[in-house]
Amino acid sequence: MSAIVIYSSHRGNTEKVAQAIATQLNCSAVKLTENFDAQSLSLEGCCLVFLGTGIRGGEPYVELLNYLQTAEFKSGVRFVLFMTWAGGGASNRLAYERVKQYLEAKGMVLEVDYFICLGQFGFTRRGRPNEGDLAQAKIWAQQKIHSAP
Repeated sequence: MSAIVIYSSHRGNTEKVAQAIATQLNCSAVKLTENFDAQSLSLEGCCLVFLGTGIRGGEPYVELLNYLQTAEFKSGVRFVLFMTWAGGGASNRLAYERVKQYLEAKGMVLEVDYFICLGQFGFTRRGRPNEGDLAQAKIWAQQKIHSAP
């Protein structure tokens, strides 16, 4: 199964997880930037798309939302989400629901089982995501590859 990791990272937390997943699955990792051209990224041949984002105020990063809004997707592609966060309240569920909403508007489905881990936030949670977090991300990604329909 062919996979790709597409992510937005502001502080480097999500990027660490994205790179760990891409290394584990031997696939490409593409970082979204503010002016990223969604049409420049072909998902041809990809069956599984790992979407990654940090969370700010219950919202996924705007770069990911912009990508989802402007990209065109073909049927049969599976989408899974991984997130890094400061650990506040229900912001992880709110961010998941927002990504799900954007994908559903395109006729796509976001799988329910997402991966989340703490990220360093200012002076708190130093060293996160740590090696244990990255190991868990790799295990989760491998499970996603093997759970293909």
